[in-house]
Amino acid sequence: MTMPSVINLTEASLDQLRAFFDSFDIILSDCDGVIWYLEKPIPEAMKAVTMLQNIGKNLYLVTNNGTIRFNRYCEKMRQNGLDIKPDQVINSSKVISWYLKKIQFTGEAFVIGSAALQERLIEDGITVMRGPPKVYDDDVTGTLRAVQDQPSIKAVIVDFCPFFDWPKLALAITCLQRKDVLYICGAQDEWVVHGLNKKVIGPGPLISIITKYSGRTPIECAKPSEILRDYIMDTLDVKDPKRCLFIGDTINYDMKFGTMCGFQKLFVSTGLDSIENATLNESTRPDFYVPSLELLQPIINSLYNSTNGKGEN
Repeated sequence: MTMPSVINLTEASLDQLRAFFDSFDIILSDCDGVIWYLEKPIPEAMKAVTMLQNIGKNLYLVTNNGTIRFNRYCEKMRQNGLDIKPDQVINSSKVISWYLKKIQFTGEAFVIGSAALQERLIEDGITVMRGPPKVYDDDVTGTLRAVQDQPSIKAVIVDFCPFFDWPKLALAITCLQRKDVLYICGAQDEWVVHGLNKKVIGPGPLISIITKYSGRTPIECAKPSEILRDYIMDTLDVKDPKRCLFIGDTINYDMKFGTMCGFQKLFVSTGLDSIENATLNESTRPDFYVPSLELLQPIINSLYNSTNGKGEN
């Protein structure tokens, strides 16, 4: 069976472009590799997202970056021209906290993650183990004692952590030997993009160590997970997934998640993956493509600011 072709918006006809913009009300966009690299904006892409919001699309940013402090994040966006509120930003820390409250979790959580993730959980009433395991260079017995199972721990939560070391790995694996301990993870990205064609190892390979040696499968709360899908459908009150457009730069995270949710998918080439690879598999194949979001600017201007287009709408 022949797969439908991906529509390159820079080569689309006027009728195709009108149909595209009329086909969605909600935009869910990845951040890193799409509108910025870590915290460095891709300026023209940021302007394009602003324009999409200005023409009446409901915009949400969906990122696997659990290190975000939302007010600071939104302020950085405003400094670069995008007016966005904290409830428009969806990340793994927000989803993990939502899930724990949904299942009425009680008990202590051992968290391998950023300060922002831990703060979020504490603010939402989750008890978090204070401090990392205390280990000693010259006391092997004391060190081993520090990473033994702690009965008060009822959940191990793992996300991106800049201090992801042996004591944390060992304690997590030890606690997860008890089957009543929840194993929850956020981002499992193999790579972190920090510039065009620039990347460093992400949290995924380290989380894989815990998964392998604990023999447990984590409850996933970041892209491309069912928990994140449920969060979006519930909190955004999505009535028709086909009226949502997901924008991303990765095949196994963004495009896979868009397919899982039944969203339309727009792929950009400013991040990790190429459009050539994105089109190889029907399950992750995007519906639309644009090399960079900045190229949407002239398209939007022609449709919405021209007296010959849809400028009066």
